[in-house]
Amino acid sequence: MKLNRITSTSLLLLAAGLMTSLPTLSQERPYIIKNGNQLDADSYNGFKLYRNWCARCHGTYGQGLAGPDLAKSLNNITRDEFMKTVAQGKAGSIGSMPAWQSNAAVMQGREQIYSYLKARANGDLGPIKPELSK
Repeated sequence: MKLNRITSTSLLLLAAGLMTSLPTLSQERPYIIKNGNQLDADSYNGFKLYRNWCARCHGTYGQGLAGPDLAKSLNNITRDEFMKTVAQGKAGSIGSMPAWQSNAAVMQGREQIYSYLKARANGDLGPIKPELSK
């Protein structure tokens, strides 16, 4: 009887630990990629927003141009820092990024842009044009 109680308690603690680690995993990989270049709908929308608003400074694939290499930068900043930088802009050694807080499309799609760029930063999406997964 005592063994059953210990086993039940252990399983409960294990389940609780797994549940608290799941959000961390989803934050690290907030995207789904199939066949090397097919993105889930949110991440693909992030690609389209990125292409329209960010690529002119950060490069076609986030590799950097006038702005820094976002594929590398996203491995050194938190999601919250990314969200703040997009909204408020940032002055850096190579220039200034404008604040996008008055651009409704960018502000509403920040999570999607982050998801797309995280796929690049993690190396799960190489320097190729992504497609929408079907």
